[in-house]
Amino acid sequence: MYLNISVMKKAYISIMLALLIVSVPSQSSEYSDKIIAIVNDRVILKSEVQDMIDNLSPEIIAKEYSTLNDKEIITKVLENLIETSLLIQAADRFGIKISDIALENELQKLASSKNLSVDNFRQTLIEQGQNYSKFLNDLRNKMTIETLFVSQFYSRMNVTEEEVENFIERENVNQYGDIQYDLIEFVIKDEDKKLKIESVNQVYESILKNGFNNTRTNYDELEIEINNIGIVNQEKLPNIFLEALTEPLNEKYTKLIKSSRGYHILHVVDLVNRTSSIVTEYKVRHILLSEDVMTSDEDVKNKLLKIKNEITNIDDFILNAKKYSDDKASGFKGGDLGYQRTSALVKEFADVMKKTPLKKISEPFQSRFGWHILYVENIRSVDDTKSKVRNNIAKMIRVNKAKVERDDWVAKLKDQAYIEIKEF
Repeated sequence: MYLNISVMKKAYISIMLALLIVSVPSQSSEYSDKIIAIVNDRVILKSEVQDMIDNLSPEIIAKEYSTLNDKEIITKVLENLIETSLLIQAADRFGIKISDIALENELQKLASSKNLSVDNFRQTLIEQGQNYSKFLNDLRNKMTIETLFVSQFYSRMNVTEEEVENFIERENVNQYGDIQYDLIEFVIKDEDKKLKIESVNQVYESILKNGFNNTRTNYDELEIEINNIGIVNQEKLPNIFLEALTEPLNEKYTKLIKSSRGYHILHVVDLVNRTSSIVTEYKVRHILLSEDVMTSDEDVKNKLLKIKNEITNIDDFILNAKKYSDDKASGFKGGDLGYQRTSALVKEFADVMKKTPLKKISEPFQSRFGWHILYVENIRSVDDTKSKVRNNIAKMIRVNKAKVERDDWVAKLKDQAYIEIKEF
């Protein structure tokens, strides 16, 4: 299984940080913080590295830090802080600012997700030992970088149907649920970096021919682990694992994956799809009367009510829609809007449509388009899982494309920036 950073492990890293020797003297005896790095005209302090390590979530640890040793964790955290500093500086140049209102809305979402008020959420963070002002600043920075990513990269990425189809074929996705992997991990431990790649390749070839268990039996001289990871969502996997899984597999085995622990091979037992999406669709007709400066809302509503009272069956509704409806696109078809989902309609229309019994006409109601009556002709449930899966795949491809461009751009930012990392 991939590693977890335990409380004791975090404590050990904290001790390592406390022992960092930095070449910048303190300005006063009361000032104990140290400069770890300089990024253009901004600095990164030892306390920032410490805070980031202290606040690593289990999810982030599993995804990004699980295969790293303690020193590599500190180095990676520092690299992330340097990148964040460069991106915030770039956002400043693009004029990207997160308003106080936007920050407050995001804070409200976070609090609501934990079933807390904003005040209770704030109190909880303080009780956990977090600096609330720093939390807000970090949240604003996170929102700033996300806005930068969307505006400069994600929004410009296009994904073709061919790319989606290629992914589906390559990964053997059945398109009927969220993408999850059922995995077994084979680890050849090599923390001392003594193994020759030729020997590791021999083990890999043996795995392709004989499988995990038989190979382990044949290589008793090596320190080998076999871990049943089980079913896991792709977003929960470490990045190095996910990258290997998105490449073509060799007999359901990934390529060799190198980490600080040694070498990993993943066996994809199955692609598991767990989520289905059933959507309700309404076959609906409507008659729309628009307001104008010559008639009041009440007059329009009364006219529509009179039309409704004259309708005794579906044929009457169709004739009146053709005669009176100001929605010309549907009016000539007897008010037919086809099958509709509530998500595709304005709230006022969707709410009335959901409440109106089958084969019945609604009371007159108002939306921003005018006054309506509607007739629910049929209701059906549709399995939308396939469409949902394809959309998720397209989104993932789009995000990955944007990340590649973002990473290239960040690399250029680093090349052009003044970055000085102090000795430690």
